[in-house]
Amino acid sequence: MLAAIAGTFVLAVAPSSRAAPSSEIVGITALGSGANEAWVMAPNGARSIVVFLHERGDPIPQNYLSWLDTLAAQDSAVIFPRYETTTSRTPQQMLRALRVAVTGAERHLAGLPVNGFGGGPIKGVPVVVVGYGLGATLALYVAANSRLWGLPAPRAVVSIFPRPGRFPGIALPSLAPTTRVLLQVGDADTTSAKNAANDLWLGIKHHPSARKRLVIVRSADGLRADHRAPLRLTSPAIDAFWAPLDQLIYDVRGG
Repeated sequence: MLAAIAGTFVLAVAPSSRAAPSSEIVGITALGSGANEAWVMAPNGARSIVVFLHERGDPIPQNYLSWLDTLAAQDSAVIFPRYETTTSRTPQQMLRALRVAVTGAERHLAGLPVNGFGGGPIKGVPVVVVGYGLGATLALYVAANSRLWGLPAPRAVVSIFPRPGRFPGIALPSLAPTTRVLLQVGDADTTSAKNAANDLWLGIKHHPSARKRLVIVRSADGLRADHRAPLRLTSPAIDAFWAPLDQLIYDVRGG
């Protein structure tokens, strides 16, 4: 809790690179402005990059900081794009903002010296895209468009309780066949959320079956798998949402 409070203070008052002494995040840099802004959170040494996409209406990292700090503790640099503002509300606008923010953030990380933020290397490490809610839908679009945007294809994409499904009028390109996909939906989530997950699953129907999983998160003692479940800091919620992401990161890094 103390680490989360300290990190929140740093994010709130320091848009440029700063240290968070009580956190595993040793450098925070804000790049860009408005919808194109992204926070880059660097650990002591980066073995992977995680692009973390927030839920609708929650465009700053505070509510996710414990999770982001844990990713940093496991040697992942984290990119947290804002992408949503009063002037960036449509899927087309948000995807344009994500293209600018993620491209800039990944190039920023690739340009750091080997000992940037106390460790490295950062260039050439695997990229994982994860999103929750609206961010979960956008995560698939970001992963599918990465090569078109001049970025490396993510090694994995994790879509947690997505809503909505595919955006009308916006094609969802094929993912790189090597990209691993984990799509999670809760048994206590809304019908519209379940329909969204089914629609996205249909959208990746041609992706290799060995590279994708649709997981229904079941409610159990200590966990009600409704839409807010991924944000809870209980042990059952961490086991249900943090642990599968950790395992995928571990796998794509080769240990």
